[in-house]
Amino acid sequence: MSERPLIANEFFAGMGLVRLALERAGVRVAYANDIDALKERLYNAVFADGGPSHFDRRDIAQVRAEDLPHADLWTASFPCTDLSLAGGRAGIHAGQSGAVWELLRLLEETPLDRRPRRLLFENVMGLLSSNGGGDLRALVLALNHLGYGVDAVKADAAWFTAQSRPRLFLIASPIDELPPADLDTIRADKVRHQSILDAMRKHDDLRWHARETPPLPQRAVTLAFIVEDPPESDPLWWDDERTAYFLAQVHPGHASVVERMREGDAFSYATAFRRVRAIGKGKDAEKKSLVELRTDGLAGCLRLPKGGSAKQMLLRAGKGAARVRYLTPRECASLQGVPLDRVPTGFRAAEILTGLGDAVCVPAVAWVLRSFVLDANPALSEGASR
Repeated sequence: MSERPLIANEFFAGMGLVRLALERAGVRVAYANDIDALKERLYNAVFADGGPSHFDRRDIAQVRAEDLPHADLWTASFPCTDLSLAGGRAGIHAGQSGAVWELLRLLEETPLDRRPRRLLFENVMGLLSSNGGGDLRALVLALNHLGYGVDAVKADAAWFTAQSRPRLFLIASPIDELPPADLDTIRADKVRHQSILDAMRKHDDLRWHARETPPLPQRAVTLAFIVEDPPESDPLWWDDERTAYFLAQVHPGHASVVERMREGDAFSYATAFRRVRAIGKGKDAEKKSLVELRTDGLAGCLRLPKGGSAKQMLLRAGKGAARVRYLTPRECASLQGVPLDRVPTGFRAAEILTGLGDAVCVPAVAWVLRSFVLDANPALSEGASR
């Protein structure tokens, strides 16, 4: 009897980048849920050739366990709004981030013989420290009570694409499938980051798992590889007045970098965000809106394009000139590891950027799946072959 493919249900599915990662890892998605109407339209555009849509746009609170197809794996990129350092940090029991408890409710409602053998949660690294670590504890404790042990790792988009985007992944599997993690002997590395190990040790009464971490991939691209090259007359480029205003706002510590770039014989690139920073010290400090550059060949972490400070800019300088524009949807798709032939068409740029800014890096998720969720655990594969 031939093995059937592993089956996944994805929650908080967004525009479908987790599904792209799942399919890259050989997993078939049977169900997707997200409440956002734009995300549903983007998702169906990304998978226009994938047959009938299995997207469920109900509020997850309205979904019942009997509505879900049986699956080996559930994934959940639940909202980070209340956990991120950039947000209000209301915590996992409040606001949008609190929707994760509805997922746990679905899991509890599911009969034991139909529960998934793996769960994969993805969120910001801020989950480790939110509410003094209490939010992470509450989530892992709930999973323990449902019969799952939890492994925790970090993966950064910068290991795969030209974007800095560190994310926390929690892998839940049957509690007795792996021995309890020996937290005293584990050494921190880039994957099981010291902040993760500290959090596990802080809550050492919880049931933690810890798999060996594989070698990191070697990133082969930089920002220069993914930038598009619109004609000089293209309206994407800002006019002279707007460019001059941008350059005048560059952080004093970065001004010399701009000059070196401009004097170069070839074009070089930097990304930029606007930030409000205090200039000066003590009571004489003055808050100003400044442009901060990133010149290490990486873009900063993509965000929802709400307001000027959240929209990432691109500086191209060299040959005695400097030009500025916003990153394009296709560039942002490349930063998330999305094949360009899967970038949705027929949408406004802001709509695509919204979907991408609230999504995952495809190759990073695929690597976590292969390294910790699928290949590293033969029990899941054996269960799939029945």
